[in-house]
Amino acid sequence: MFTLTTFFDIIIVREGDVMKLSEIIETSDIFTDENLDDEGLLRIANTGISRINNECGTVFPFFENTSTNYTAIPKYWIKTLITYYMSYGVKMNDTALSEADRYLDEFYKCLQLFKENLYGMVDKFDKGDISNGISSEFIITEGLGGVYGIETSGAINVGYFGNMSNGGSF
Repeated sequence: MFTLTTFFDIIIVREGDVMKLSEIIETSDIFTDENLDDEGLLRIANTGISRINNECGTVFPFFENTSTNYTAIPKYWIKTLITYYMSYGVKMNDTALSEADRYLDEFYKCLQLFKENLYGMVDKFDKGDISNGISSEFIITEGLGGVYGIETSGAINVGYFGNMSNGGSF
């Protein structure tokens, strides 16, 4: 992912932070003290991306392989999220269920923080922080489920839709 920035009429091209699945695999191997084949780990990692997409209402792309740069999610987020998810998958494969549960719990804690910060990451990118943000170009082409900020200062607050009305609720 590249970004064009102008600084005193000079165009600067910058590449955002990238992460390869192979780097995440190394960390997961240390956590779990296990070594699975790359194809199996790729499947687990992509299942983790699916979980992220389902929980966040996003459409982040899958890892293509273990050596391709992944730029859709900031490096520090994808490493944390996928390392814990892969460690969970590896321990499930090993039938170490109590360890697997711990990794899954850590994954969901990180995922909750990720969801809470998702809109802010889009805002960071738009303000020029490509290392810690998510590209608005990605949003335009792929969409991001429910992370759009909504300006509600002009919303209807009278009658049926007002604070003291039922508003269609039961």
